[in-house]
Amino acid sequence: MLQNFRQQARTRWERLLASPGGPQRVARGIAAGAAAAMLPAFGAHLLFAGAFALALRGSLPAAAAACLALGNPLTHLLLVPAEFALGRWLLPPGLQFLPDHGPAWLLAALPAAEETVAGGLVFAVIAGSLAFLAARAALRRTA
Repeated sequence: MLQNFRQQARTRWERLLASPGGPQRVARGIAAGAAAAMLPAFGAHLLFAGAFALALRGSLPAAAAACLALGNPLTHLLLVPAEFALGRWLLPPGLQFLPDHGPAWLLAALPAAEETVAGGLVFAVIAGSLAFLAARAALRRTA
């Protein structure tokens, strides 16, 4: 049974690499998924991964797989506080994109969300770039 699973996984991987665009397309998809996994967009990671993969002309299955592998609750347990701290450091004090009126819970949560998104965008660019370089190097060796 395990042998059969390995053979099916290997066959699908080879089919993915043989698709139009080949390893470059897969590397772009992995980069898109890694970048989306870093965003504090709980519940919408796969949508962002798909959008990024389409924008980069990357592989949608590779983007989804990378996003699911990197964006899990344990990862976000570490990422969100780091993103918030980075966003707080990046954004100048007094800079506000926030509305002046709205529900109290939303007005209380928006400053933290603003900083977390700013930090998450930086993490997304870094993670996507590193994932692309690593995937491209690894796929060159296997292709």
